[in-house]
This record gives sequence, structure tokens and C-alpha cells, in this order.
Amino acid sequence: MKKKYGILTLLLSQLLLPACVEEFEANVGQAEEDCLVVEGNIVSDSTVVFYLSRTVPIVKNEENEGRFDSYKEVTATVAVTGSDGQRWEGRSLGEGAYSVEVGTLDPEEEYCLVVKYNDEFYTSTPQRPLAPTGIERLSFKQAPSGGDVTIHVTVEERRSDEVEYYQWIYEEDWEVRSEYPSDVLYEYAQKRVVNYDKPPYAQGWCYVLNGKIQVGTSNVYEGQHVVDKLLQTIPSTDDRISHLYCFRVTQRNLSREEYEYLQLRAKLDSEMGGLFTPQPSELPTNITCRDAGRKVIGYVGCNMGVAHARLFIDTKEVIYQKEVNCALATHLIGSPYDNYMAGYNIAYEAAGVYYWARKECVDVRSMDADPNGRPEWWPNPYLYK
Repeated sequence: MKKKYGILTLLLSQLLLPACVEEFEANVGQAEEDCLVVEGNIVSDSTVVFYLSRTVPIVKNEENEGRFDSYKEVTATVAVTGSDGQRWEGRSLGEGAYSVEVGTLDPEEEYCLVVKYNDEFYTSTPQRPLAPTGIERLSFKQAPSGGDVTIHVTVEERRSDEVEYYQWIYEEDWEVRSEYPSDVLYEYAQKRVVNYDKPPYAQGWCYVLNGKIQVGTSNVYEGQHVVDKLLQTIPSTDDRISHLYCFRVTQRNLSREEYEYLQLRAKLDSEMGGLFTPQPSELPTNITCRDAGRKVIGYVGCNMGVAHARLFIDTKEVIYQKEVNCALATHLIGSPYDNYMAGYNIAYEAAGVYYWARKECVDVRSMDADPNGRPEWWPNPYLYK
């Protein structure tokens, strides 16, 4: 019997990544229903998070509604153990998340994840932790005439002929500022014009944690030196480069088997539902159910550490082409409420007259920015605090 099942799970770095829902036709039998899904990695001297979930039917109906809504409600015990007798117990964070404070790993010992769920034990294959490879540089490029801004990573050159495999996970922070730092605004929640002592929404910050799987291997580069691997592309019209942008990347070394697992996961993302989309039973895994032989989905890596790098891009270093027209609107004759609903807000007030502009030119919240979201390490201070 052919049923439609999906993996609802979380793709992680050594810490955290956002949820990603996978949907595809899977010819599964009774034994593969409610498969345990495990995501996370063991990293030396780190607080790592493992996420446990279950495969559930994609089509929601009365028969499976309870299972569909509770796919992350996995109550288990989680621990990282070593062949040297070390053991680090996990702590539940709720919704299938378990935090483990991993101590110092020994590169000559082997470590695994042990999960007890529904009175059955699931164990990842014991493995020695991989040593990290450093990042030589992060760089960006843009044609002199403008166009997309691209961000590239170069890995530290190695002295070994062995093929290395990598995963890159990145975070993005950027600052935006309004064209008009207005201290008088129409506030929709209050249904009135409000006067402020200082412009409250003229500066803000945005944050994104990228959930796309990005992996690579050294054997496709000359001398096995990964140079200028493309990680991100930003259109020249994007607000991310309108003022100050920061790209933060984490690089993790992979075993060949984990690299192949992540490649197939990426294939699932890009070819969802296609004729040749891999099925759950085709995904490689290093996790087994010791007792009942139940199918498990996931792959647990093991690392001595990871490499980090950060890149700032100032708008003065690139060609930014603002798409929103911030000219003052002289044709608005409606009430403040009507003008607001038409997509405008007050740019400034002079002699009792309100001058209006597009919301994106007045209020950074219209650009999904948080006026109070400045990271502690951000180089620019609050302008109007």
C-alpha cells in the first residue's frame, strides 16, 4: 500500500538550525511508520542540541490528526558516550530538543549518541572526532558596474592528499535605516498620530539563520585546496547591503558517509516529490535500533571542533540600488488612517502639516527589522537612544 509520508525534522549545525519540512511520496511499510528522526552532531567542548522527531503522514485527516500535531513530542533520554568511559547526559528543552554539554573529546577515542525511546535503544556508530580545518578567508565580489554581490569562502591549505569534506552553515545580520528619521508617526495599533521625543523606528536590525544544506569536497579543486567556494548571492537591490551587512559562517569537517547523507538530503530539498527523489529507506544513516531493528533516519557526526569566520560589507564598498521610491507623496488627501492603509507613513511634520512617504522609507519595521535588535558585538551604536 502506497502512503504519503514526510520527514518533519530539523537540520542542525553543531548548535541550531531552523525547521525544514520534507514532503515526498514514500512507499513505506508498517515497520517504517513513525520512524525516529535524529539530527545533531557531537562537538568537543560545546553545548550541542539534538532534535528528535517522528515521520508522520503528510495528508492530515481524522485518523492521523493526533500524530501529525505531535511529531516533535518525543520523550526520551539522550547521552553522548565515549569508548574511554566518558558520558554526558542530555537535558530536555521541550518539543524533542535535548541539550548536551559535551566535554573535551580525545581524538584517539570513539564517541556515539545513545537514545532511549519507547524502551528501545538507538545508537550512532562510534567514531573518532574529526579535526577541524580552518578558514583562510571570507571574501565578496561585485562587478564594477553593479549586479549581484557574491560571498566566497577559502579553506586553509592542507598538507595531506586525503580528500576532505565540509559543511558550511551561515548566519546573516544587517542594519537598516529609514530615509526619513521621523519622530512623528501614525501608529496603527493606537489608530492615531503619535509624537515621540526621538525617532523610534529609524534604525533597526535583521537576522537570518540559513537552513540550506551547503556541502563541498576538496577533490574538485586544484591541489585539493578549496578556493572561493560560493556560499551566498545577494541582489544589488537587497536591503541587506543598504547600510551594513555581516555574514558569519561555521565550517564543519565531515566524514565521506555524512557528506553523502547531506548530499541526499539536499537532493530531497531541491527535487521534492520528483520521480527519482530518494525515499527514506534510501538515506544512509549511522544510527541503529539495537533491540527491535526499527528504521531510523538521521546521521550523527563527531568533531573535535569547528571553524568560524565573519565578514562585514559596508554599503560604501558596493553598488546598492534602492528599489523603493522615497520621494515625498504630495498627492495624498486622505485621513492619516487612509494614508497609512495606502502604504504610507509620516516622514516629518512642518507648520502643522504632515508630509508622507512610503512606510519602508520611514519605519524600519516595514522592512522586518527590529528597532531594539542590535547585537552586542555590532560596531554601530544606537543612533536615537
